[in-house]
Amino acid sequence: MSGAAIAFPVRLRDGVEVERRGNFFIDRAWEPAGITAQFAEDALTYHERYFDRLDFVALMDRCLAVGDVDRDARLSVLDIGSGGGSSVFGTAKLLPQATIVASDISPQLLELLADFVASNPALEERISACCFDLHRPFFAADQFDAVVGSAILHHLLDPYAALKNVVYSLKPGGKLILVEPLEAGSLMLVAAFEAVLNALRDLGQKSGTLFDLMRAMRTDIRARLGVPIARAWTADLDDKWLFDKPYLSELAEQLELTRVDVYPIQEDLSDMFESAFRGLLAESGNAGLQIPATVLEAVRAFDRGIDVSLKPLLAPTGILVFTK
Repeated sequence: MSGAAIAFPVRLRDGVEVERRGNFFIDRAWEPAGITAQFAEDALTYHERYFDRLDFVALMDRCLAVGDVDRDARLSVLDIGSGGGSSVFGTAKLLPQATIVASDISPQLLELLADFVASNPALEERISACCFDLHRPFFAADQFDAVVGSAILHHLLDPYAALKNVVYSLKPGGKLILVEPLEAGSLMLVAAFEAVLNALRDLGQKSGTLFDLMRAMRTDIRARLGVPIARAWTADLDDKWLFDKPYLSELAEQLELTRVDVYPIQEDLSDMFESAFRGLLAESGNAGLQIPATVLEAVRAFDRGIDVSLKPLLAPTGILVFTK
């Protein structure tokens, strides 16, 4: 049974076949290789940690603004690495005329998204979901006006191989908009987390959840430096890379894209590192952790110590806008 035979909403590459699984489609060639526990048996925990983050609407609003996307147009949009749907539903709210294909390699996460869509008739008319591997050629050429993805590229062992297939499905002049961690800003976080560790030591708190998290994140950041050079441990990491403009520019050239621009994820950069610190707490399941006042002041002093004119170059997370 081909994708066209069961009315998949966009054209697929020759030879690609999909079938229904509940409320979503799945590539008949799909295999579970490369899916780690947090996206499979721990999918519900992952979904609960990210799905209710209210800042996803604000994040997607910022993405569409810097990407200069026409919000009133009848666009065809592909969301890659959709997970449980946070970026998808934010985009759907901000692009009321758009139709969206949500995609992910994890059927467990995509099932959560698709079931939510199926329970909302207004969304069901506009959003479809499909499980497939980005590294496999999947969509036919020139299918989408825009492709968006929040925190997907740094999970992939070969970013070029995956984006090559995505770019193929993007219409000429279309935008590929990704939210990803950046190397320079992440190195600044190593220093900010050092300040937190020092403040905790001054309080006599040389162990505990926050102390252990700061130490672990400093190790994590250092393990991900130097894209695209894979190390012995890279394949085993969920978060594999930190990106910089030279690599992204080379990637754009390899993909035959006209340009790539990089923007901080927030317009007001005055509390950029505090926002990153609080975001880390939320993403690690520690949003409710009590932060000592002196520790929080150490983070805020770090923010104040960096001139705001430099902060666009030092954002820990950026919006990457590739233009075809």
